[in-house]
Formats: sequence, structure tokens, C-alpha cells
Amino acid sequence: MRIVILGAGFGGLAAASMLRGQLPPDHGIVVIDRKKEFMMGLVNLWILHGDRKLEDAQTPLAGLNAKGIEYLNDEVTAIDTGGKSVACKSHGKISYDYLIVALGSELAPERVAGFVGRGYNLYDAPQVPPLREKLLSMKKGKVAVCIMGMPYKCPPAPYEASLLIHDMLERNGTRKEIEIDVYAPAPVALPVAGPEVSREVVSILERNGINFHASHKLKTVSSALEFENGATQDCDVLVGIPQHRVPDVIKSSGLAAGDWMAVDRKTLRTNFESVFAIGDVTEIKVGQLAIPKAGIFAEAQAKVVAQQIADEINNRSPSAAFDGKGFCFMETGNGQAGYVDADFFAEPAPAVRLEPASRQNYEKKHDFERTRVRQWLL
Repeated sequence: MRIVILGAGFGGLAAASMLRGQLPPDHGIVVIDRKKEFMMGLVNLWILHGDRKLEDAQTPLAGLNAKGIEYLNDEVTAIDTGGKSVACKSHGKISYDYLIVALGSELAPERVAGFVGRGYNLYDAPQVPPLREKLLSMKKGKVAVCIMGMPYKCPPAPYEASLLIHDMLERNGTRKEIEIDVYAPAPVALPVAGPEVSREVVSILERNGINFHASHKLKTVSSALEFENGATQDCDVLVGIPQHRVPDVIKSSGLAAGDWMAVDRKTLRTNFESVFAIGDVTEIKVGQLAIPKAGIFAEAQAKVVAQQIADEINNRSPSAAFDGKGFCFMETGNGQAGYVDADFFAEPAPAVRLEPASRQNYEKKHDFERTRVRQWLL
């Protein structure tokens, strides 16, 4: 059997690692990704804060080969579910017995006119070091952190960014002369977490002198920020969280149902034979909301899919099911982080809670990254 995994992010790496541990060597596992290195998105915040250098934060994906997993540095150009194959720019057609789509979401900063060239994309790692330099060079002015569309990866990240900017400006001695504003398109800070957690997040911002503006969706960037509600605001540094979209190859190959790939919420199976999809490329609705686009959910889904495939190959009855549970950390500066625990399949409604910030949670966040990189690639 050959299992082909598209994407070497959280989901793809977790699935590959688990499958290799469950299957003998004669079953091939192939991971295809156009990137050469892996870096968790959360590391962008550490680069912003000065805790990590970009050049020290990336781990070569070639490390997969030493673990008995074939890594192809290539771009997928087409997916043929009928013929059970994928086409790549350099390696041509690659057949599969099972396909795991873990391509994530792509950033679309160009959807807000004027942003590119004027704003810094928080989710694009190479833009983070110059953003840090710009912030530290400020003597006074306004910093705007704008969530430019929904859904987006790692829902707490914009709020973490604003708090870390606050912290670094405090240390720089310039905070009193610099205003920090966060603009969100939704009426609450974190719709996926519910009104109570959203109020707690806004309270944390306010205690640190950060202004929160709900129902402000950025429309245009020119000499000022122009929002869809008609408001305009000046700013000196614009930090953007761009709109996200499904990768083009998913659309062109006919795999998208609406804006994202549709899957069974427990098995992650698609409507295509032997094709699973996990992580940010999917949309799993829970009432009016959807499971957040976050690495921890991609990892949990990957483990479920890997177990199902291994069980089928080994003639066992598949029993693994995604339970809708996950967690994340919310850094607040000064070496502290809160902890968000969520159960999105809870009845009668999703259950989400935010633990107060602590040094222990901050250390857990760093350990979260270290242990996974070591397990998957080192």
C-alpha cells in the first residue's frame, strides 16, 4: 500500500509519524510539500517578541527520510480522485491507495485593497523580523492589529500579538507614547470560544491599555484604515491577519464543497474513495460555528485518520473517531500564558474555558513545540 500525504504541517507530519509507527516498511508513506522546512505558526510570535530568530526556528523536512517516510519537495498541481493519483510539478504523477489532504489554508492579503506594501502580514514569517524592527524604532504613534477576515488560523494569535507588542514596547520604554488598537470583524473577540471567553480576552487587553474594536472589518488601506462600517482610523504601523482561502489545487480538482473541503466530522472521510482531509483545509460545522483552524485540531484529526487507515490495512475494525476536543495557549507577555481548553462536540453547546495566565502555561507552550518537532522530524 502507498499512503500519500499532501502537506507537511501539523496534520501531515502527525499522520505520517503515526502511520510509520503502525505499518511495516513495505507500506510506503509519501509526504509532499513545496516547503523545505517546518516551523509552527506560533513561533512567529516569539520572533516578534525577540525570543527566537527566524533562522533558528525552521527544521528541515528532509529529516522525514531518516524516519522511513519519503519526503518530496514539490508542488501538487492536480488531484485525480477517480484515477487515485496526484500530479506534481517536478515528480509527475504519483499514485496512491490512500490520500490524506493536509494542505492547510492559504493567505490572501490582496483581498484588502492597499494592504500589500503598507501592512505587515503577521502570519508570513519573513515579514515578522522587519515588523519587530519597525516597532522598536517607534518613538510615538499608533499600532493597529487588524483581523482582516474569518475564519483564520489560531484564533487567539492577534490578541497575543497585541499583548506581546505591549510587552516589548514597555521594555523599550516607548509604550506610553504608542497606542495599540485591535480591530475584529466579528461582534465579539473570539466567536468560536463564545461570549464569556471573549469578554475575558477583551478584559485582558483593556488591563494592558489595548483598545478593542468589535465589528470593524478592514475594507481598504490608503492614507487611513477604512472599515466596512464606515469608520476610518489613522495608524503608523499596520499588523494584519489576512483572509484565508482554500488552496487553488483543491478548487481546480473539484474537491471543495463551498469554500472548504467537506468531511465526516468523526472520521474525516470525504465523499471521494480512500480520501481523507484534515486540518485547516476542512470545515467542520458545529451549529453556526466551525471547528477553529488550529494545529492542535489538525494533529488530533491526523491521529484519527492514521489509526483508521492502519486498522483497515491490518484488517481490524476501524474505531477511532475525532472527538472535537482541543486546546491552545494564549501568551500575555512577561513570560506568561493562559490556557484555552475546548470541547466543540459537547452538548448542548460547545464548552470553552480560559485559564488565567501563568509561567507554567508559558513553559508548556514551549514544550508543546519542542516535543512535536523532535517526534516528527529529529
